Amino acid sequence: MAKRFNLKKILAPVDDVVRKLKHRRDVLMEEVNLLEAELDRLGGRRRKPGPKPEGAASQPGRKVRKRRSREQLESMAAGIVEFIRGKGKEGASGNEIKAEFGDLLPSVNAWLKNYSTAKVKTQGSKSKMRYFA
Repeated sequence: MAKRFNLKKILAPVDDVVRKLKHRRDVLMEEVNLLEAELDRLGGRRRKPGPKPEGAASQPGRKVRKRRSREQLESMAAGIVEFIRGKGKEGASGNEIKAEFGDLLPSVNAWLKNYSTAKVKTQGSKSKMRYFA
């Protein structure tokens, strides 16, 4: 015959853990209520959504990226080609182009292939690359 188990005896340690966790939760909730009362007393937070109280610091908004039309991109590419031509025989470096027009991703060469009909030659590699039109 199988031995009978005393379920209450087996679960006694679990009941003790649950009792301790409930007590800890009650203590923490009392502390939260105390902190909320202090914040309310000092006027440290808003409870309702709506207009901010006067003098409240506003957080900067998220920067929204502006979409550009194909025509705008092509005119920018024409400006880049003119910038490169203006540099003459020494050509323009990638850093000069980046300083003037910002990042052109994935690369200046690939960007100009997508949006410009002008042929741009390169010389050198990576950071030493020069662009000639």
